[in-house]
Amino acid sequence: MRTREPGAGLLRWMVEQYSPSHQEASFSRALVERLGARGWRAHTDAVGNAVARYGDGDTVIAFLGHIDTVPGVVPVRLEGQRLYGRGAVDAKGPLCAFIEAVELLDDAERAGKQFLLLGCVEEEVAITRGALHVRDQYAPDFVINGEPSGAHAVTLGYKGLLRLDLEHRASRRHTASRDYRAAAEHVVDAWSALRRLCDDWNRERPSLFEQNLPSLNAFHTGATETEEWATAAVSIRTGPSTDTDALLAALATVPTVTVRTVAKKDAVSTNGNDALSRVFKQAIRERGVKPTLRLKTGTSDWNTVASAWRVPTVAYGPGDAALDHTPDEHIDLPEYEEGVAVLARVLALLPAKAARGDAA
Repeated sequence: MRTREPGAGLLRWMVEQYSPSHQEASFSRALVERLGARGWRAHTDAVGNAVARYGDGDTVIAFLGHIDTVPGVVPVRLEGQRLYGRGAVDAKGPLCAFIEAVELLDDAERAGKQFLLLGCVEEEVAITRGALHVRDQYAPDFVINGEPSGAHAVTLGYKGLLRLDLEHRASRRHTASRDYRAAAEHVVDAWSALRRLCDDWNRERPSLFEQNLPSLNAFHTGATETEEWATAAVSIRTGPSTDTDALLAALATVPTVTVRTVAKKDAVSTNGNDALSRVFKQAIRERGVKPTLRLKTGTSDWNTVASAWRVPTVAYGPGDAALDHTPDEHIDLPEYEEGVAVLARVLALLPAKAARGDAA
């Protein structure tokens, strides 16, 4: 493995490129140009993802990252060993760490392998267009989802997510009419039915990862001269054994409310005993640290590709996920360097197909 001279020049440049969801095009093109100059075969694809390859081996190790961020400028600055800026943690830090880790490998460590960098657009919005596109384009052998886990931790799963819009519309009536019920009451009934079902489910499941966690995200009412209406935006963080059909059936008990599914992602997880998980644990132990294994209550692009890419997958990246989306987003540079070192060792340890066949 090559010797690395610590430095955050590439990462700082990436963080300086403002790229909120739906505004990633300029950064995607610039990143492709930079990667090309560093020896990667890079291009932007049909939906604007930044895609790059390094090496020509038959074993494809994919890094599924995202180049978009949530909106909001965090002034880019270096304060001591902390680099501040939107995306420093979520998720340009992990993306940059993978690039630098690949470039640290020597020829023997790269033999038989191909490193596929997928910098996806629109991960931070409901319809993850970038991941949906790459899901049908590639068939990797290993997948590292680039999300902050901490340099000495590996994420083994994400909860699922069901986003729904609830709506009631009816002809306008006088509020003193017999049996009158406001439009808002009908939508509240549907929300209450959903909450009851989730509460019943959760009583038998003490693990937060297994529970269904509903959230009422928005509620609006209004009226015209002839009609009154109420709408609600609802999300449910779901567990791996959740029956989403049962959740929708609970809402059907309020027939006056129309339910529209906005987005649906199933939970994903691995038991930590697959080849990729074992290599990550080994690489972290070699740093003199006991690896931490995480299950996250959010979602990621892993949820989007899992049904098609049934291969060893984990999420990993330097950075503190508690800083995601915050006005204080930053990454500690020693943490970043440690993430690069762990990733480089993982990529070196992962076996190429011929080696796996010989070992068998």
